[in-house]
Amino acid sequence: MKRPKIVCLSANPALDRRVCIPSLAPGNVIRAQSSLAMSGGKAAHVAMAARALGAHSVWIGFLGGSIGEEVAAGLRELSIEAVAVQTATSTRVNLELVEDSGRITEVLEPGGPPGRAAQAEILRLCAQGLRDQWKGALLSISGSLPPDVPADFYASLIEDARAAGSKVFLDTSGDALRAGLEARPDFVKPNRKELATLLGQPVRDAQDALDAAHVLIRRGARSAAVTLGADGLVWLESEGGPAWSAKSPRLNPGSTVGCGDATLAGFAFASLQGLAGEKAVRLAVACGAANCLAEVEGRISANDVQSIIPQVELIPLRLTPRSQP
Repeated sequence: MKRPKIVCLSANPALDRRVCIPSLAPGNVIRAQSSLAMSGGKAAHVAMAARALGAHSVWIGFLGGSIGEEVAAGLRELSIEAVAVQTATSTRVNLELVEDSGRITEVLEPGGPPGRAAQAEILRLCAQGLRDQWKGALLSISGSLPPDVPADFYASLIEDARAAGSKVFLDTSGDALRAGLEARPDFVKPNRKELATLLGQPVRDAQDALDAAHVLIRRGARSAAVTLGADGLVWLESEGGPAWSAKSPRLNPGSTVGCGDATLAGFAFASLQGLAGEKAVRLAVACGAANCLAEVEGRISANDVQSIIPQVELIPLRLTPRSQP
């Protein structure tokens, strides 16, 4: 039996460097206790989590310089098929500062412009791949856009993927999310902060999240989940429902970086397996929780996922929105 394929696209990948320090003391010299470099960016975390679930993970993105080579090599070491579109600018480096207290500070570089030729090439490779060697795969698009890439870039990818018969899951923010919704992705997963920025009003609780999910579907998405951090997530499965509020059991996370990406991988894998409703949302939430237990973001354990699934707290929600933002 063939493994389900998930193609994870990254327009703005990174090399993630985790540095452990006693405490963050601005203005002072800080001696690191350890440092670890990892292939990073949201799409990389999705690919890693999907691979742990048993999918054939394909990662495709812009990469440049020796740092880009290191990102690709790290993905391949994890048995992820990495397709690099070369750019003249070097791949960015993101810094994750982890204090002894558990507090984490992230410093994210903006990334460099990939150039028009690279943009055209990644569109060509995705369209061709989803028609040929990746036929039947689900396309997962994650993360921000680098400088000089138009806001409708993801929309173009969505249209090409749908023409090839592939489902598309989208996890981005701002103008890229706004334009992407118009291309009618099968699923979107913003967090509460991203949604508040998009809609111009806060997302305070599960009912606010459900209202916002209705808006996302009216704007083009076929399904929408809103992640709420420690408060779990809300998933509106389709315009006609059902809708769910789901929370993972209490855990002692080493880091919450990548939990949303692992959640997206869970939703994508569930879709490819034909899972829906309670089974799908339990799997997705368990994947996000399993990421809290992983030593490195994205590298979840399938055993952890299975042990968490029955512990997920699930509440059906009424479909009538409280407001119409």
